[in-house]
Amino acid sequence: MSDENEKQIEDTFITQLGAKYPFIKAKNCNSIYGIKAFPSFYGIDPDGNVFSTAGDGMPSEAQIEEMLKRVTLTPKMPEGAQYDPVRALWKKKDYQKLGEYLEKMLAQENLDADMRQVFEGQKATLDKRAESQKKRVETLGKGPDYLAAKDSLEKIAKDWKGFDVADVAKSELTRFAADSQIKKEIAALKAFDKLCGKFDQNNANQLRKLRLELPKFIKKNEGLYAAQKAQALLGEGG
Repeated sequence: MSDENEKQIEDTFITQLGAKYPFIKAKNCNSIYGIKAFPSFYGIDPDGNVFSTAGDGMPSEAQIEEMLKRVTLTPKMPEGAQYDPVRALWKKKDYQKLGEYLEKMLAQENLDADMRQVFEGQKATLDKRAESQKKRVETLGKGPDYLAAKDSLEKIAKDWKGFDVADVAKSELTRFAADSQIKKEIAALKAFDKLCGKFDQNNANQLRKLRLELPKFIKKNEGLYAAQKAQALLGEGG
């Protein structure tokens, strides 16, 4: 994605570098996404969440391998209107209704053999994804970014309503709310986000002002993960 001249994109990335991936020309995307160099990478995890931004650099091979373990491809369904409800529920990510629909169809004794095979494959994929989310909940519960973990757990609890994983996510959220240290970590991370939000980090002068504030934040939140994030941002200035 770039807001550069189309000919420049084609000449540089496609003709000279031989890029095989698609390009999108989008107005002001460099400013909106904080792009300072080409190429810049954003990592998106299997759940559609931003895993890393341009400032973080590319995810490591180990991180990519770990994310790939959570990728579950939905078996392709044959053409036909009889499968439209399943396609629609996958698209809406309404996993509870999808599970209920598949179970209802599979409970029919006179179900066509081919359709049964398709629905069994879809049900197996849904169950596998739910199990994968359980493992993700376990990882999120370990922190250290408890603010991001809290947001992800709330999303899992909502998206996977009716599945065991939703209850597990809610249990972790209850633990977060009762743990004084985790609450302290979350409060500090919120304060860090608020501090960073006061400055335009794409503006050199604004970024310099932010870095003048960071040492005070680090001292106030010493020993917390938010202080580590602030220190990492401070270190980017050399």
